Amino acid sequence: MLYLLKTISYFTRLIPRNTLLLFGKTFGFFAYYFFPFRKKVALINIKIAFNEESNNFHKNILKKTYIHFGMVMMDFLRTRHFNPNYIKKIIKIDNRTSINLNSKIILTTGHIGSWEMILPIMGSNKNNFSVVTQPQKNNGSNIFFDWVRKYDYVKLIPKGDSINKMQQVLDNNHILGLAVDQNAGKHGIEIPFFNKNVSMPKGAGIFHNKTNAPVLVGFCILLNDLTYKLIIEEIIIKSKEEAIYNINKKFNEMLERKIINNPEQYFWFHRRFPRSIYH
Repeated sequence: MLYLLKTISYFTRLIPRNTLLLFGKTFGFFAYYFFPFRKKVALINIKIAFNEESNNFHKNILKKTYIHFGMVMMDFLRTRHFNPNYIKKIIKIDNRTSINLNSKIILTTGHIGSWEMILPIMGSNKNNFSVVTQPQKNNGSNIFFDWVRKYDYVKLIPKGDSINKMQQVLDNNHILGLAVDQNAGKHGIEIPFFNKNVSMPKGAGIFHNKTNAPVLVGFCILLNDLTYKLIIEEIIIKSKEEAIYNINKKFNEMLERKIINNPEQYFWFHRRFPRSIYH
């Protein structure tokens, strides 16, 4: 599996990006009809988020979601071969983003647009960035994902590793990256998301309370011209009391707004709501 994926990755660098993205669109279209990955889960999630819309609306969003991630997957496969000039060409930092990224920061994100593109842009801007990653079940795939994600100034911390490793990132005045929109189960905190409670991880709030590191939210959205825009905003917390709840609540509110504007760019395939909903 590892050698196959690396061969595909090397092959993608030989194809013009527009052609590759067209192939990604086509792949996503066929996947929607013939290789339905958690299609039922995704439709349930879309119906919860857009409960006043029709079934045709829900199915159309899902089809566009497959197409979007077909394109994003093609870009991800070739990111290992990006150089700094190319990164700056296809990924823009929103001009409203005036955050000092050369200091102790907790950068949270969600599975919308292309969260993977945050890594190369951090590396190309020489920001010391350590991100917590979800290990893949297949060992070859896991090695490949780590290989694709490795850039200068970027370090990977597999989920499940010592909390001390994450703490050390902030102690060294570096950036800690956390994706916080997955179901945290019994270990999480209940937060409203599209009018239903979801379980969210407590890590961002805990690290904020321990280190006083500011909590930022970064979303990398694919634009109509096929470039990406990285938008980073700070979550303002007035008090450490109930910081864990308030950080997650504000994150969900910001994510909801991005989803409403870009519904086809959210990764609807996670079982984010209580498990009973999907039976």
